[in-house]
Amino acid sequence: ILDHILSFLAIKDAAKTSTLSKVWNSVWTSLSSLYFGDNYLPHSKNIGDKILANRLNQNISINGFKVSVPNYRSNDVDNWIEILVICNIKELFLEFGIYTYNKLPEVVFAAKALNVLSLRGFKLELPLGGIKFSSLRELYLVDSYLDEQLLQALCTIRRHLEVLCLSGFHGLMS
Repeated sequence: ILDHILSFLAIKDAAKTSTLSKVWNSVWTSLSSLYFGDNYLPHSKNIGDKILANRLNQNISINGFKVSVPNYRSNDVDNWIEILVICNIKELFLEFGIYTYNKLPEVVFAAKALNVLSLRGFKLELPLGGIKFSSLRELYLVDSYLDEQLLQALCTIRRHLEVLCLSGFHGLMS
């Protein structure tokens, strides 16, 4: 129940509950859904590092993860993404600066447990190993750069998708 309550809060606010008691302290560091809000700050990275390291060390799945970063720095978030995939992330929401088009780490395309993927501000290219979304049901690509090979690959997996939303994308030649 406590996990459910804290899942509605930004991680910064959830962390503040740790002062209430030992129970609350252990709950916020093992949340199943992590939301970093629209005001991602450098100290949020330290909190995220701690929480994700804890999840990885204890081999605990993560249901949902959302981060909104106006100025994307790959070294800040790429390691998180790799850990999230290892922890069998189910719903992943990544929102970065519009028209920055930073390359999405290829590990995302092999995320077996991923049900929902929502991306904003990425450059999406077909990885060498192809797309291996075996559980993906919803895909939202907004204000992103797509190459033609990736779009063709998405068309082949679309029969598994319940929702496919492409909005404000760039990069297609024809």
